[in-house]
Amino acid sequence: NSDTFEGKMAVSDIDFHQRVEILLKWLRDSGARFPKVEISRYAEEGRDLRAKSPINAGEEIIYIPRKCIIEVQQGKECKIGQAVKQEAKGWVSGHTYLAIRMLMERDLGPKSFFAPWFKVLPTDYKAQGMPQYWSDEQKAEIRHTKTLAKANAVVVAIEEMWDRISQVSAIKKTGWTLKDFAWARYTVLTRTFGVEIEKKEATVMVPLADMANHEFDRPSRWKYDDVSKGFVVKIVRDLDKGMNLTDTYGSKGNDSFLPFYGFCLENNEFNQGRFTLPVKHINGLHVPFLSRIAVSRCAYEPEDGKVKNIDATTDTEASGSKRGGKELFSYCRALVLDSDEMKRMVRRQSKMKRPTENPVSCVNEFRTLDLIKTTALRSLERFSTTVEEDETILRDTQRCKRFSWYRNAVLARLGEKRTLLFYVKLADTMIPFLSCKSYRAITSMKAYKRVREADRETEWGYHANKYLEKVVIPLVKAGK
Repeated sequence: NSDTFEGKMAVSDIDFHQRVEILLKWLRDSGARFPKVEISRYAEEGRDLRAKSPINAGEEIIYIPRKCIIEVQQGKECKIGQAVKQEAKGWVSGHTYLAIRMLMERDLGPKSFFAPWFKVLPTDYKAQGMPQYWSDEQKAEIRHTKTLAKANAVVVAIEEMWDRISQVSAIKKTGWTLKDFAWARYTVLTRTFGVEIEKKEATVMVPLADMANHEFDRPSRWKYDDVSKGFVVKIVRDLDKGMNLTDTYGSKGNDSFLPFYGFCLENNEFNQGRFTLPVKHINGLHVPFLSRIAVSRCAYEPEDGKVKNIDATTDTEASGSKRGGKELFSYCRALVLDSDEMKRMVRRQSKMKRPTENPVSCVNEFRTLDLIKTTALRSLERFSTTVEEDETILRDTQRCKRFSWYRNAVLARLGEKRTLLFYVKLADTMIPFLSCKSYRAITSMKAYKRVREADRETEWGYHANKYLEKVVIPLVKAGK
């Protein structure tokens, strides 16, 4: 299981260097500027951007004029895009219009203005390591993970969109296949930027800038500049020669990085666990605001109405784009309200749409933690390996080589398990505190000292202490 993917390189190292030179010449001739940036290649179709010379904070390192950028609007306004808008039944995504534009330019071959850029784009997404292209045996390593669910959902979404547009007359004439469309969609999925152009939101694809690798603590910032009419990248801290010019792909866990980009991080604070919960109150009470509790989930995965899947990181307060546990607690508190608590929450609705975003009572929080723990344990029981076994596998770098599909599989499932175990530990630690009659009683417990002494640099130490300080202690002090 330790072999890396066997996808062939699109081009040899020599040919790749030649294609890069053609790309850079095309950009320069078109008015682009990037005097201190170079493209480097490191494995199969892997590439990145590096500093050719020292760069000072505040420097603009890349400028790409608008004519070199592909935009969603271009896909909508082209002849095929117009036909899709008129004939396709149902919603068509912006990414689909970008894919149409990409395929049109690809079909022009060397006649396309963008040909030098297309020559360096990936040709084989199996080589990129996405689990959508794994064998059934490989996928078995991430069975029962939200990572695999997300990968499968992306495949289904692409197939459904292709079914929606493939019967359009203009699409039929092109001879495009699902394989062609999937290539274009994955190219779009992995390379878009969300910007504002002339005060309107736009999704764009930008050559050169799209080769930056991911780093949460990126040194770069980018935007579309209406004055210079182009995409600009600036550096916010000094960089030495040879250092990576990275960008961030967002606050995502490995469950997103693997199916969307084909890699996993060794340590990722945004890893999520999936909590599969009931869609109704556990005792049958009507919760009028339950549907208003927004939950974090993959946009590619439709809800079946039978269960509510909530994805949460170890941050119990973060929500929305941070994809934390705030929605998990809010939803679970609502599920375990007793009749008296329900009446209070209904009255609280006049002041806040989602009244259970704030703690309700010690007893309710006790029940909430117990529900979360039970749900987490149920998810953990489905895995065939334990956290300890996965950690042992990762230490064996011969069997589990760096950047291999197998290591990525282990990292993906381990990230989910660790997050689920965090909530089990949180419940086991905090429930006894919630049973205390006073804050002084909490501080006398050995468990309290252990939490306070936990390293605040770790996920457990930081988030457990934050939950203790902002939820448990105020509830106990208030005598709720």
